[in-house]
Amino acid sequence: MPPAAPAPGCLGSGAMSGLLRPVGPAPVQTYWARRALVFGAVASVLAIAVVLISHGTSSGSAQPIPRGDASSAGSPTTSMKPAKLQAKGLDEAMVPESGPGTYQAAKQAIQPTTSYGTRIRYDVRVEDGLPIEPDEAAVLIQGVLDDKRSWRATRRWRFELTPVGESASLHAYIVTPNTTDRLCAPYLTRGEVSCQNGNRVVLNAKRWLLGADSYGSDLTNYRRYLVNHEFGHALGKHHVDCPGPGRLAPVMMQQTKGLGACRRNPWPQASQD
Repeated sequence: MPPAAPAPGCLGSGAMSGLLRPVGPAPVQTYWARRALVFGAVASVLAIAVVLISHGTSSGSAQPIPRGDASSAGSPTTSMKPAKLQAKGLDEAMVPESGPGTYQAAKQAIQPTTSYGTRIRYDVRVEDGLPIEPDEAAVLIQGVLDDKRSWRATRRWRFELTPVGESASLHAYIVTPNTTDRLCAPYLTRGEVSCQNGNRVVLNAKRWLLGADSYGSDLTNYRRYLVNHEFGHALGKHHVDCPGPGRLAPVMMQQTKGLGACRRNPWPQASQD
C-alpha cells in the first residue's frame, strides 16, 4: 500500500521553510507575487507604527502611547553615571543621567496667600544624588504657584506646600533624566523633557539645572515656566500653539521646544505689554 498523503493544513517540520518557498499546486510566480503583497503590507504597518511611537511632546509634556498603566514607574536604576552638560546661567553642572530612585523630602510648609479657589496640597521630592536642595526647590515652586501672575490669578485654584508624609493630592518630583522617563511612562520624555502623570508632577533635573535654548541664560524664568506648565497639566490644561507673531507665548505652549514667532512667557496670567 502506498504511504498516506499528509492531511491538508497540517504543518510538520517544514512549516518554517514553507514561508520562504512555494507549497502546493500554485505556480511559482503566483506564490511570490502573493508573498510580495503580504511583506509590503507588513512593512507599511511597521513604518506607520514607528512614526506614531516616535511622536512625543514636551514642556514639555510627552505624548502618551498605549502601553501599560500610565501610573507605573518601573523598577529604579542604581546607575549614577553623570552627563557633563554646559549649563544655561551656570558655569557648568553635573547632571546624573540616572539615580537610585530614592528621594530627599522637602519639609517646608507654606500656606497660600489667597483665600480664593480650591485648595490643592502638594509636596516636593528631589532624587538622591542631585545637586538640588529640596527645601530651597520647594520654596521656589511655591513662590511661583502663589504668584499673582500664576494659576491663583484665575481664583479657581490655590496651592499649599506641605511636608512629605502629610496629606497631599499632588506630588512634585525633581529627578534625573532616566527616572523622569520611568515616572512619566507611558509618556515619551526621552530623558529630555518633563511631564505630569496622574498625581505626579515630574520635573526633569536636566531642565531644572540647565534650562532650555528658548530662554537662553534666563534660568529663573525658565523654571517659572516649567512649574506653571506642568502644574497646569495637573489642572487639566492642554498644549496650545503660538497665537501670532510677536505675541507672548501661552504658558501651555511647548516653549521648551521653541517659541516660533512668539515671545517667551512663563506666566499663565501675563500682560501683553
